[in-house]
Amino acid sequence: MKKCFRLTKNFEFMRVYKTGKRVGCPLFSMYARENNLEYSRLGVSISKKIGKSVVRNKIKRRIKEAFRTSLENIKKGYDIVISVKKEARNADYHEIKGQLIYLLKKLDLWTGNENV
Repeated sequence: MKKCFRLTKNFEFMRVYKTGKRVGCPLFSMYARENNLEYSRLGVSISKKIGKSVVRNKIKRRIKEAFRTSLENIKKGYDIVISVKKEARNADYHEIKGQLIYLLKKLDLWTGNENV
């Protein structure tokens, strides 16, 4: 995923947490806020309580890939932050992608008709 599609700064995350809408599922919570750009950006927040760095990075890679492959079906102009819960440790890629699409639909950010 290109760097322009990622949230990297702490103040960007805080802005989304404070002023964005929140929805949740068993694997993670999702926050979304308009960003006045022509593309949407993703940030992933994962605690050390989830596991060691290998486990955390594996989960982040799966979430970023699910976002990247769904990017053409996501509304443009939003900052999205995903806060990972412990249950995500045991989830495979397809389960993560399904939950990601489910939460995007709940936030009315999904424009595609893909049912996973």
